[in-house]
Amino acid sequence: MPLAAFSQSLVARTTASAALLASMLIAVPMVILIQADVRATRTELAIRAELATKIVLDDVANALWDLDPEEAQAALAPLRSVDAFAEAAVLGSQGERFTLYRRPGGGLLPEAASTTASSALTHMDRLGNRREIGTLLVRMDATPTNATIRHDVALLSGIGVGILLLVVLGVVWAARGVTAPIAAMTRTMTDLAAGDVTVAVPGRHRGDEIGRMATALRIFRQNAIDLRQAKERAEQAVASKAKFMAAASHDLRQPAQSLLMLAALLRTMAKTPDVADTAQKIEQVVMNLKQLLDELLEVSRLDAGGVTVTVGPHEISDLFQALDSQFGPVARGKGLTLTVSPLRASVATDRVLLLRLLGNLIDNAIRYTATGSIQVVGMAVGSHILVEVRDTGIGIPDDRLDAIWEEFHQLGNPERNRDNGIGLGLSIVKRLAGILGHPVKVRSVLGKGSVFSVTVPVAAAVGQPPEPPTAAWVDSAPAQTPSIALPPAPLPPAPPVTVPPVTPAIPEGVAVLVIDDDPFVLNGLSLFLANEGHRVHSVSVADHGVRDVQDGVFKPDVIVADYHLSATDTGLDFINRLWMLLGIRIPAVLISGRLDSAVAQQAREQGITVVPKPIMPERLSRLVKELPHAH
Repeated sequence: MPLAAFSQSLVARTTASAALLASMLIAVPMVILIQADVRATRTELAIRAELATKIVLDDVANALWDLDPEEAQAALAPLRSVDAFAEAAVLGSQGERFTLYRRPGGGLLPEAASTTASSALTHMDRLGNRREIGTLLVRMDATPTNATIRHDVALLSGIGVGILLLVVLGVVWAARGVTAPIAAMTRTMTDLAAGDVTVAVPGRHRGDEIGRMATALRIFRQNAIDLRQAKERAEQAVASKAKFMAAASHDLRQPAQSLLMLAALLRTMAKTPDVADTAQKIEQVVMNLKQLLDELLEVSRLDAGGVTVTVGPHEISDLFQALDSQFGPVARGKGLTLTVSPLRASVATDRVLLLRLLGNLIDNAIRYTATGSIQVVGMAVGSHILVEVRDTGIGIPDDRLDAIWEEFHQLGNPERNRDNGIGLGLSIVKRLAGILGHPVKVRSVLGKGSVFSVTVPVAAAVGQPPEPPTAAWVDSAPAQTPSIALPPAPLPPAPPVTVPPVTPAIPEGVAVLVIDDDPFVLNGLSLFLANEGHRVHSVSVADHGVRDVQDGVFKPDVIVADYHLSATDTGLDFINRLWMLLGIRIPAVLISGRLDSAVAQQAREQGITVVPKPIMPERLSRLVKELPHAH
C-alpha cells in the first residue's frame, strides 16, 4: 500500500525523495566527523602513552640490567606527573614481570578502559653490543578520554539532528510548495474533464511558473464553460431545427399533395393534349419537389439525431426480396437487370434503416448505369454478412472516392439533371451507416462500374423469424425508399375493436369518406376520387364525420384520413371511432407527412394501410379500389 501511494502521488514521492536525500547529505558527513573525532582523541592518548615511556625508558633499562626493583620503582616515579597515567610494568626478557608501578590511589583498570604503550628495554653489554633485556608497558587511563568522546559524540549528534531536521523541513516545505499546487491543479483538471466547470483553480495569485500554469488552467476552465454554453445553445438549436423540420415535413407536403391531385384531375379532364401534357409536367415537378423535400428532411433528421435505431434479428433474404420487389421494376423500366443473391442468414440491424441504406445504393446504381446490370450480393464473412451492390455504370475516379459522400456532390452531372437525383443519396447512406454501425466502403473502376459494400453483423439468435417492418409505407414512386419519420408527441392508445371485419358489397364505385384538416388537400383528394367514379363524402372535422355516419348521411366503404387533424384529434382516433360506431372494420388508409414508427406500427397491427404524403394519384385510386376486396 505505501508503495502504491508513492507511485500514484507526486507530492508523496517528491517529498519522500527530498527528505531522504537531505538526510543522507547531513547524516553521512556527521557520522564521518564523529568517527574522525573519536579516532583523533584516542590517537592523542596513545601518543601521550608513547611519550611517557620515553621519559623513563633509559633509567628503567639500567635498573632492570642491575636487577634492582627498587631502582626500577624510583625510575618509574616521574610517570605520576603524566595526565591519565594509570600503571607501568617492567617485564623481563621472558615476559616475566620484574616490577609493577601504579599511580598512588589507582586501582586495577579493565582492558577496555585503558590504553597501553609498550617499548623494548635495551642495554649495552660488556662487548659493546646492545641487547634487548625486557619490555616496558605503560597503561593510560582512558576513562576521561572516553567520557570526552561520548560528550563530543552527543554534542555533534544533537547538532546534526537539529540541522537535519531543519534541512528536511525546509526541503519538504520547498517540495510541497511545488508539488502541492500541481496536485491541486491535477485534481482541478480531472474535475474539468469530468464536466465540473464550477471547480476553483488553485495558485491563481502566484507570480512564478505555478501561477502562470494556474492562469492557463483558468483560461482552459473558462473555455470549457464557453464550450458548454455553446454546446447547450447548439443542442437547443438542433432541437429547434428538429421541431421546425417536423413541422415543415407536414406543412410542405400538404400543398404538394393538393397539387398532385389537382394536376391529375386536370390531366384526366384535359380537352387538348397540350393541357394534359402540362398537367403531367406539373405532376413530375411535384414529385421532384417531393424527392428533394424527402432527402433534405432526412439529412436534417439524421444530423439532428432524430432517428431512433431499433436493432433486432431479421432474415437477410426477406430484406433482399423487399428490395427486389421495389427496385426490380424500376431497373427493368430502364432496360437493366437487377439480380439478388439467394442468401439465408439472420442479421442484427434496424430493418427500416437498412432498407433505406441499401435502397439508396441500388437507386444510385440504377441512375448511373446506362446498360448492363445491378447485382445485390450477400456473403458470409466470419460473424458478419457483407452486402455488396455491384453495377456496370460509369464508375468513379480514384480522386473522387471520398468526395462522393459529400452533400450535393454528383459525378457526370454538371447540368444538375434531376433524373440523376440531387446528390444527397450517398450522404444519407454515410449517415445511416454511422447510426447503424454498419461500415460502408466503395471500390470502383472508371468506365466499368462500382461496388458498394455494407458490413452487417450476424444476429446472435440465428434462425428466429424476422420481425415485421415497423411501418407499412406505400409510395407511388418506385425509386423512393421508406421515409424515416420524426417522432411527435406520444399518442393515446386507440380503443380496441373486437368486432370481426366484413366485406361490404359494392355495386358500383366505392363510397369513400375523406377527412383532412387542410381545405386544399381535402378538395384535391375529393375531386380526384369523385372524378375516378367513386362516391366521396369529405369532412374537415372529426366530429362532423362521425355525426354524418351516425345520422346515416353517408355510409363509407373506405376511409381516407389524414393523421394530423387537430390539436386533439388524429386520423387513427377517427378511424377507431367509426369502427366502434358501425361495428365493422371498414378498410382505411392513413396518410401523413409526419408519422412516428410507434403510430405506424399500431396502425399496421389494426390492418390500416399507411402511406406518406404526397401519394401519387394513381396509387391512391388503386388502393381505394383494392382495399374493399382485401377485407
